[in-house]
Amino acid sequence: MAEIGVKELKATASAVIEQVEAGAAYVVTKRGRPAAVLLPVDEAEDLVLANADEYVRMRREGRAAHAKGRTTSLKDLG
Repeated sequence: MAEIGVKELKATASAVIEQVEAGAAYVVTKRGRPAAVLLPVDEAEDLVLANADEYVRMRREGRAAHAKGRTTSLKDLG
């Protein structure tokens, strides 16, 4: 992941956003320290979903059910 300072980001925001839309990711630094991350929307949504409490709970329950041999067919999911 590339780094970009706040000052440089201010000067080149449009170009950086175009790169992010094309799949690039940046760590935005402020005074040399990481302050934020720029990610494509798809990746950000996946990251948020993967860490959402309800999703994490459902994933944990699903793995536990699978370990006990309980499964649901795709047909039953509808």
